[in-house]
Amino acid sequence: MMPSSVLLLSLLVVAEPSAPDVSGVPPATAPANASTSPQFHASPPHKMAPLAPERVYAITFDEALGLAAEAPSVAGAERAVSVKSEGNSKIGLLTSNPSLVLQPGFSTRDANPRLEGEVALTQSFNLAGLSGNRRKAARTEEQQLRDEARAVALSRRLDAAQAWLDMWAAEAAFQLSREELGLAMELAARTRRAAEAAALTRADAADADAYEAEARLASLSVEGEVTDLGFRLAEMVGRATPLPMTTSGELPMATVPERAAWPALIARAAALPAARAEKLAAEADRARASEARSARGLDLQLGARAQRDSTGNDVLYGIVGFTFPVFERGHREAATFDAAAARRAGEAEDASRRAVTELARAFHEVEHTGEVLDALEKTLVPAAAESARLREAAMRAGDATVVEVLVARRSAAAARARELRARAAHAWARAKVAMLVALVPTDGAPDAAARPSTSAVPSAPPTLRVSGAQGERDGQTSAVPSAPPTLRVSGTQGEGDGQTWAVPSAPPPLRVSGSPSPDGRDTEASQPRSTGVTP
Repeated sequence: MMPSSVLLLSLLVVAEPSAPDVSGVPPATAPANASTSPQFHASPPHKMAPLAPERVYAITFDEALGLAAEAPSVAGAERAVSVKSEGNSKIGLLTSNPSLVLQPGFSTRDANPRLEGEVALTQSFNLAGLSGNRRKAARTEEQQLRDEARAVALSRRLDAAQAWLDMWAAEAAFQLSREELGLAMELAARTRRAAEAAALTRADAADADAYEAEARLASLSVEGEVTDLGFRLAEMVGRATPLPMTTSGELPMATVPERAAWPALIARAAALPAARAEKLAAEADRARASEARSARGLDLQLGARAQRDSTGNDVLYGIVGFTFPVFERGHREAATFDAAAARRAGEAEDASRRAVTELARAFHEVEHTGEVLDALEKTLVPAAAESARLREAAMRAGDATVVEVLVARRSAAAARARELRARAAHAWARAKVAMLVALVPTDGAPDAAARPSTSAVPSAPPTLRVSGAQGERDGQTSAVPSAPPTLRVSGTQGEGDGQTWAVPSAPPPLRVSGSPSPDGRDTEASQPRSTGVTP
């Protein structure tokens, strides 16, 4: 290359001897803030002011699940079970109430008119099994409500887990983009100085400026994503907040059953709460149909009647009566319930098949996202980082242009963003499997609906074991920052080179270093938590 490459080297490299690798992020033990990380200092007027601190509500993954279990919809479903159970406990053995009839009279049969009258007391007894049928229908309705409450709680915890992991992914990508934007600003400033010194052309300076502009646009676009996900997280955990929530703590990596146990668990997935609730709804309609028929069945009336006539004589009678189901047998009411039961039976079968398919898909997602993450960690990310490093080394030696370095940096940053999203997707797949499997009955265990319980939902969400470092899966875990930065953001999500970038609108240029992993790559302290979307 031309001798001006020596001047280019002094302006672009020597001025910052420890230029950061785009693959570096803070280690899990380092607080994710600017005060503990080395910063680049761009020349005015390109220096950006730090974000204004805001009070936000940061929660861990387990706290998100706990808050979701206390959401109003879940609490309402639990109260419905309690109310129904209390009402069922008060159902009496008799299906009708006693009847008292008073018949006062006045006799004028002689010159001395006198009072006379009758009193009758009767009680009906259904002989068609109405008492047992109504209690059976009530118990089935209660169990249906109980399984519906379990299904509501499970759905809410899954939504909260997905929202937390999405937010985690956006915040981790946000930290990565802050670093990339700082590097872009520094490179653009140095390139302009080199162009002014005639070491580079104005076209090279324009390319660097365009790179900085792309980083800024990506920064603006991710603000909206982080804001939307923060408010969505608050919604999923049932909290009304004036500011978006953020995440704290480690990325969860739930323990998944061994591969050999998957077929048996999938076969029993029809016992998951949502599917069971549909089956119980059909059973409840059939029980109500039987109740309607027995209500019009054979009925026995027993009682007594006392009479006092105008002469003062008292007469006592016994009463025995029958109501025969000759013309009215409850077909009108029973037909409605029978039709509803037939429809519900089909819906219950659909729900059972959906439950089986959903668990099978969840197991597949664990494998698929794990394979994607392996490929990114072991091939794409290291290759992209090495390419960027070599391009920069070649530029120092005069064998590469600024454009080639910019392209390599952009590719490395995009690969890192994909890895962050993939790690969150894998964590989501494992968390979903853990929560579903926790509600599948084990072999030989009694049906979940038959187990005695005072609560409509499990008392605690499944425990998700978290700890470890980058790239650990299948029983291992990934490390994330214990205290993510407090941010106030707005905007929409942007994509660069086919990959989503998460960046702030005006972060301070900074460089964060990572701790080396056994394979020589930096570990990530900030990791994404995307929800089931495969990168």
